[in-house]
Amino acid sequence: MALRVRAFGLAGVRGALYQPGYPSPVAVDATGVAFDDPRIHWVRAGQLIMRLHEFTITDLVPD
Repeated sequence: MALRVRAFGLAGVRGALYQPGYPSPVAVDATGVAFDDPRIHWVRAGQLIMRLHEFTITDLVPD
């Protein structure tokens, strides 16, 4: 699917989620986490997640 995007914003990150452990934090999952989620401090981010506000679906093959 191809999209033509007019408005977007940052929504969160995707990466490895950790939890406290001894002697260092332990990875428990790979997930997406919103910026307002308290778990954000426990994510080692690998990608940004974008939220699309205004977009249209378009065709990649010209008519």
